[in-house]
Amino acid sequence: MSFNKYYSDETLQDAVDAGRHRQVVGGLWDEMGALQLNFLKDQGMAPRDVLLDIGCGTLRLGRLAVDYLDPGNYWGADRSALLLDTGHERELTDDGRDRLPRAQLIETDSFDFSAVTARVTYAMAQSVFSHLPLNHLRRCLIKLAEVMPPTGRFCVTYFECPDAWPVTEPIQHGRKKGEIVSYDYKDPFHYRPTDLLWAAGHGPWRLERVGDWGHPRGQHMAVFVRGRD
Repeated sequence: MSFNKYYSDETLQDAVDAGRHRQVVGGLWDEMGALQLNFLKDQGMAPRDVLLDIGCGTLRLGRLAVDYLDPGNYWGADRSALLLDTGHERELTDDGRDRLPRAQLIETDSFDFSAVTARVTYAMAQSVFSHLPLNHLRRCLIKLAEVMPPTGRFCVTYFECPDAWPVTEPIQHGRKKGEIVSYDYKDPFHYRPTDLLWAAGHGPWRLERVGDWGHPRGQHMAVFVRGRD
């Protein structure tokens, strides 16, 4: 997951040292954390469920989910151990750290979830695949299916390329015109809905398109529902 421009070790260390660990994962700290948790609740997530936060960074969603879920039911994954350490140390209270052992924050750059010892009933990837080519989504779905039982729900945000728009042409997104411009070949990436169906077809997944869910930068939401093998 090294395509994200924020994810050079030097840039991250500088940001953490400067106290900018919230900004380096996209900012909009309070807004996006609450938006994600409320969406998961609307999808049916209850405190007894187990959540895997993919691309969790410094726990923008995690700090809220840890308090909502039963102790031990939040897991996070990110390619940067520095961000995981920083989130655990700076964004959780003492009670939060008791509810979330550091071992449940997994460093991986290949969507390797084998260290997750619980059965994941919900997963979230917010603004992960907007920075990655489509094959990464396929790989993530294949690997996630190994730790998620049937009926599990994987919520994924992405920049959508409408069917009527030439896929090779840039697209503007966001509240302000031109705030975000996505591409088919470089970060930030956009996908067609048929691309999501293609990725889902490589595993036991059914796609539910949600579309606009109130993302301030115009990312759409899709939910992949795990079926039986």
